[in-house]
Amino acid sequence: MAKYIMLAFSNPVPGREDEYNAWYDEFHVPEMLSSPGLVAAQRYRVAPIEPPNYPGYQPMPYRYLNLMEMETDDLAKTKEILWSPANVGRIKRSDAFDSSKVVCKIYEPFRPRVTRK
Repeated sequence: MAKYIMLAFSNPVPGREDEYNAWYDEFHVPEMLSSPGLVAAQRYRVAPIEPPNYPGYQPMPYRYLNLMEMETDDLAKTKEILWSPANVGRIKRSDAFDSSKVVCKIYEPFRPRVTRK
């Protein structure tokens, strides 16, 4: 079975970070994991440091990252199911989630994983 990762970058509505995180942890992640093809999730937040400033550097506009692991032999079909009205409609929404500025992408590995020797 082929493996992918889906990255979703997002932010809470200003002043509602606790509500956003509670919704993500209690509802969104568990509901997403009941979708076909999604097998694991882990949430991240931006660490309190910035890399060195170099020409052209742009600070990350998103504070939170939700990384979901996917396993499927038919990525197009899985995508169709994930974003179907039936699947999207069953997932609880939160107005603490700033849905106007979300970036979501699915990535596939195309080079071998490299580890330190």
